[in-house]
Amino acid sequence: MSNRKRLDRERLEYYLTYLILAYRRLIFIAGLLLLVYAVMTMFTNLTGNIVVLIPAIYLLLLSNSYNITVYTARLGAWIGTLWRQDE
Repeated sequence: MSNRKRLDRERLEYYLTYLILAYRRLIFIAGLLLLVYAVMTMFTNLTGNIVVLIPAIYLLLLSNSYNITVYTARLGAWIGTLWRQDE
């Protein structure tokens, strides 16, 4: 991997980290709403409940944990620069 590609990935990682941290409250509210919806539908549909519960827990962790935020930004930066060609 060239030095320029690594710098692009790191720059994108910093940007994504700050973006997630800026919208932390909105992510928290979305996670709480999904969690409330999952609890309300717990008794009617177990499969649907699990499908909604996993993103709710992830969003709550993302809004409260800096490590999860950094790892998510790293994954997003890696995916974002995956097919980028060196010039």
